Amino acid sequence: APQAEATPEESKGTAKGELGPVGDFILGVVERMVLGPFELSESSEGDFLIYQLTGPASGRLGGSDGRAIDALQLLANQVSKDALDDSPRIVVDVAGEMADREDSLGRLSERAASRARETGRSVALDPMNSRDRRVVHMALRDEGALATMSIGTGRYRQVLVVPEGAPEYAEASQSAK
Repeated sequence: APQAEATPEESKGTAKGELGPVGDFILGVVERMVLGPFELSESSEGDFLIYQLTGPASGRLGGSDGRAIDALQLLANQVSKDALDDSPRIVVDVAGEMADREDSLGRLSERAASRARETGRSVALDPMNSRDRRVVHMALRDEGALATMSIGTGRYRQVLVVPEGAPEYAEASQSAK
């Protein structure tokens, strides 16, 4: 059957600026997910290549738990290793969700720090991906009389917020250096 004219919900990606091989990969994957139209831009920040996805598809890709974004980011990092000599870390930011997530994690970090200080006991946060753990570590790195460390393995790895005086404090303050 002949292809119909483009509809508003056609899953077409538009590159905003130049995209390298990893950006082309992300564009193709998201188009094949048939989530609707979107725009994709590429920027670099330090050792990171950041791909920002905006438009109707971004809301559908983001969903509620972020697993689809994490999976896309994992695949994009594999493509980066295969396609690029310097193999930068890839971050997929869906419609500014990264900034919202960082704000939310910052608030979570502050609540855990307060609870740890009040009780004098370590507080373990729920398991989270490495990007989210890093946000928590960075949010609390300058807090006095408090240290953080990651515990567990794989997908069950979590951040432990440790107040001074808790049994894990020496180990946590060493791992922060």
